[in-house]
Amino acid sequence: MALHLRLLQIEMYLPNVASETELIRALGPLKRLCKNRLSIALAIEHFTDSDRGRFSIIVTGTEKTVVEHESDQLLDWIESQIQGQSLSIDVNWL
Repeated sequence: MALHLRLLQIEMYLPNVASETELIRALGPLKRLCKNRLSIALAIEHFTDSDRGRFSIIVTGTEKTVVEHESDQLLDWIESQIQGQSLSIDVNWL
């Protein structure tokens, strides 16, 4: 049985984010979503630029198609639920 890992590295424009505290608050809904799902890990990078947020997500599973579907759904959720705009999304299989 193989374990499949998909890495999503995302940089977003997040209006009115000027500190690490505001970045964590802006990404709060995503953090809560990932906390409740065993197959998803979230890492938020340290705040460096105003109105910018960078974070990485790893989606794991034993079936590649399920991991791909779940990560695509997660990207759609981010676009619809996080107030901001994606500047870059890098998706890689590990």
